Amino acid sequence: MNEEPTPNGFTLVEMLVALALFAVIAVGALGLLRFSVDAELASRAKTDSIAAQRRFLSVWTADLAQAVPRPSRDQSGTPRPAFEANTDGMVIRFTRSGWDNLDGAARPGLQKVEYRITATALVRAGYPFPDGAAADSPSEVLPLTAPATVRFRTRDGNWRDRWEPQLTTELPIAVELLIPQRGVPPLRIVSLVGVNYQ
Repeated sequence: MNEEPTPNGFTLVEMLVALALFAVIAVGALGLLRFSVDAELASRAKTDSIAAQRRFLSVWTADLAQAVPRPSRDQSGTPRPAFEANTDGMVIRFTRSGWDNLDGAARPGLQKVEYRITATALVRAGYPFPDGAAADSPSEVLPLTAPATVRFRTRDGNWRDRWEPQLTTELPIAVELLIPQRGVPPLRIVSLVGVNYQ
């Protein structure tokens, strides 16, 4: 009685078929993983963009709502109107109230602020004093893909591309800011100016 031993392994053909099936499954799993990572990165970028726009909107609207009809003086002592726009490379410059003094520093409750456009962002700079002071270092408040445009609503109810006040204490009723965005219409922000002083 001579029994033939039963094979305890796989043949070469069976191994090649198993490896081919494993490779197909691995390629599919890798594609799914890549898709998931790309979707997560795109979602994070969009969320960061929305968060940056909301932070900017909060600062922008608060600044404009607290604008006061107070003229100021620059470093050389030259009188400046209460609200300036599109001069000296800046978008807008004005004096606002409501500057909290949490540390009790020797400074007024009014703050002169300005917004400028750089190559990549809209930046905000504050002045330590409304008169005779240089601006502090600007901080980026909103990344930009292209320059933003601004318009002004005057007391006669019309929108104007340029701010040309008749009085040095005159404020616009509202400011419209158009922020270009890739692949979608521009973001339009309309903010009231000096809500308590109109």
